[in-house]
Amino acid sequence: MKKQKIIGIIHSLAILTICLVLFQANTIPTNEQASFQNTENIDSVQAFNTKLLSYYKDIYSNPALQPSSSFSQGHIAGAELREYLHKTEFGYMIQLPGNTLVPSPVVYDGKVYLSGGFGSKRYYAFDAPTGEHMVAWDLDDDGPSSAAIHDDIMVFNTESCTIFALDLKTGEQLWSWWLGDPLMCMPTISRGRVFAAYPAGFNSSMDQTLEDRELHDTIKQEYYNLYAGLSHVLAAFDLKTGEILWQRWIDGDIMSAPVADGGKIYVTTFAGTLFTFGQSDGELISVNAMRATSAPVITDDGIYVSKRADGRGEKVAEELARFRQDSYVADKKYNKKYAPYLDKEVQQGSEMKSKSMEMDAGNGFTGGAPASSGWQKANDVVGQSNVSSLQSFQGSRSLHYMDKNYSTMGNELICTDPESGKKVWEIKLEGQTEVSGGFMGTPPLEAGGYIVIATYNGTILVLDAKTGATVKEYDIENTVRYQPVVDNGWIYVTTTNSQMFAINTGMKNLTGWPMWGGNAERTNKSLQ
Repeated sequence: MKKQKIIGIIHSLAILTICLVLFQANTIPTNEQASFQNTENIDSVQAFNTKLLSYYKDIYSNPALQPSSSFSQGHIAGAELREYLHKTEFGYMIQLPGNTLVPSPVVYDGKVYLSGGFGSKRYYAFDAPTGEHMVAWDLDDDGPSSAAIHDDIMVFNTESCTIFALDLKTGEQLWSWWLGDPLMCMPTISRGRVFAAYPAGFNSSMDQTLEDRELHDTIKQEYYNLYAGLSHVLAAFDLKTGEILWQRWIDGDIMSAPVADGGKIYVTTFAGTLFTFGQSDGELISVNAMRATSAPVITDDGIYVSKRADGRGEKVAEELARFRQDSYVADKKYNKKYAPYLDKEVQQGSEMKSKSMEMDAGNGFTGGAPASSGWQKANDVVGQSNVSSLQSFQGSRSLHYMDKNYSTMGNELICTDPESGKKVWEIKLEGQTEVSGGFMGTPPLEAGGYIVIATYNGTILVLDAKTGATVKEYDIENTVRYQPVVDNGWIYVTTTNSQMFAINTGMKNLTGWPMWGGNAERTNKSLQ
């Protein structure tokens, strides 16, 4: 296909995107004072998503449009770490080399597994109760993500291109694939499979496909726009061998991580779309263009997700929503609020933006995130546009516990009744999202019946789930962006300064959240 045709496709995609935004804006209630509303125009929303589902299925079934399945391997080697351990009044602190953002650790079988952080090419393991160094791995790519661990196999992505699977019994690499640059989500493990996304838009292999196969003869004309916007691929790999089981085009990288629940895999993309696939075969079950702003949480009542709530000409706003499992249409919306933490104009001038530019430049992105990252779409939806800030983006993801929802929305932690939408309690978090940028607290987690969060300013809070009262409080005096993890009475939390703090709470029942999202399936449910 000629370059002019490609340009035409991209132009048409822009028109389609504008139409979609206008469509969404017209179906979103604009009453700022309403904290809870039922969905309006359900029939039109469902009809639109049904048509979108049909389009995607046609693209998936077309042999000429399949993603590449040929990838190079990555490599690991042994490494050392010296003079890293510092005792504190409540446990210990590990100081890694550098001064960068470190993802959530993972606690598994008495050890803490820790990424070296954005810009690092290392992964580490420490004794969980003492912090003593156990082992370290040198990687041939930088920016390792938070890991998922299951059945003694640890899987993580690196920002610059590679997914790794390590055998924790031997310390050896099981498999790895150089997928694409950048990789901004964490992998997920479920039922013997690994789920991860990678960029695969109009790359060289795609261009060759377009030239050789005369794409216009193989796909309906009206699907051009949609196909041109499919910038990433969701892939399923065999956990033990790395064999590619299936691949599906999606319209952006995945926020945080895929979510595996009940034989399905749910992903929210940075384009704001919620996809649902079958885990075993990749069957597309639903696709919902909704301007979603967090990874979903699946419950018996439905799918909870945060989403943009501003219409045309309104200030940027966010709300929480529940989607029905039978129709994938929202039947509840509540807690609509002004959201400067998602406003790209506000975030552009924040301290987080400056820091993200510095970290990106250190990883070779001197001009900011590459086009392959899909940062333009992400910026429009969540207000972030750097590889480092998108890799660490966790949004207002809900914790559903004891028939209540808990969410950190910008500068407040709220507990709400999911049926009435009423606030049960709320805690204002220190800091100004307009100045510091992003969220002033991490997504809440549940351990031992308590709610745990870390604030941007470095305060770790253990809260009573019913009242929001503070049970315990710790100050690590460092900036925090990633969700802590909790195991056997210890809280492990990382900072933006290449540190991990281990806090001994003395509460043995405070346990059950050993990795980001609570478990390797990222369901946001405690293991207890």
